[in-house]
Amino acid sequence: MDERTKKILIAVIESYINLAAPVGSRYISKKFALGVSPATIRNAMSDLEEMGFLRQPHVSAGRRPTDKGYRVFVEELLGCNVASNEDLRALLYKKNAYFTGDLNGLIDYVTRSLAEYSHYLGVALSTTMEKSILKKMDFSNLKNNMIVVLLLTEEGIVKHKVVDSKDVLTQDDLTAMASYLNSQFRGCTLGEIRKALLDSVYKDMSMRDDLIAKALNLCKDAIYPFNLDVFVSGISSLMDLPDFYDIQKIKDLTKTVDDKQKIIDLLDKMMESEGVQVFIGTDTFLDTEELSLVASTFFDKGGPFGVLGLIGPQRMDYATAISIVDTSAKFLSNHLQSR
Repeated sequence: MDERTKKILIAVIESYINLAAPVGSRYISKKFALGVSPATIRNAMSDLEEMGFLRQPHVSAGRRPTDKGYRVFVEELLGCNVASNEDLRALLYKKNAYFTGDLNGLIDYVTRSLAEYSHYLGVALSTTMEKSILKKMDFSNLKNNMIVVLLLTEEGIVKHKVVDSKDVLTQDDLTAMASYLNSQFRGCTLGEIRKALLDSVYKDMSMRDDLIAKALNLCKDAIYPFNLDVFVSGISSLMDLPDFYDIQKIKDLTKTVDDKQKIIDLLDKMMESEGVQVFIGTDTFLDTEELSLVASTFFDKGGPFGVLGLIGPQRMDYATAISIVDTSAKFLSNHLQSR
């Protein structure tokens, strides 16, 4: 693609993002000073369609970008220096003092701010619990082999979960198991506990003592779901966009958002990446080509601590989304570094 054709492609994409409607060559000619005739623009748009960068919904309609076209546009944006969103940055630093000692509260606030500033869906994933230190673990019988697991961390975080036990356990059994696990793991992070449960020492102990084996299995069932915290905000704003005008699209969107595990899996894959990443349409693995994701990892003392991002329509304002996400991720990294 030569430079002139690329400028025409970018002009079409910028126009489609603003108009939410297919774009014709006459509009591009009037709106952009490209120094070429409408006929040249029309021919270039036809060539771009043949190359798979644009598509024409109807014979008489203008053209709209494809995934491939958006990818060229996004690569151009990412190749430039990302400008900070100064209004958002100032707001986050102003509110920072309200969340002293409440890291999850801060991440939740940043996620909501992402959604409010973009009108897209703000999402975040943090490893707060992974790094939390166990203070106490308790088990209580509920009914029909259902056990309530209660975790208390040194940071004051309380988590509970109902676990379906394969074994018939009395309350005395559960009390003994909790006592054993607390003696072994109190003062350890949940991440360290998870790694310890894979250690050969505990495997050997479980082979020699049936109650210890049951305690370790119950601990594993209790600990594993608490390793990641997911935050989601802004679904109503996303539904207000013209891209989700019919009931079926709203149903598909709601199904995607409700499946928190899918969002966790998607963001978790990005945990080792640096800088802003953009996934377009089918790239997002969200079971719908209607959506795109702009996301970035935030760090604590050099190591990845979480991922935050924006989910929006393919027609999202990528330049603004990239700026908002980059600003928010850098803010959280700076906050974590200065603790």
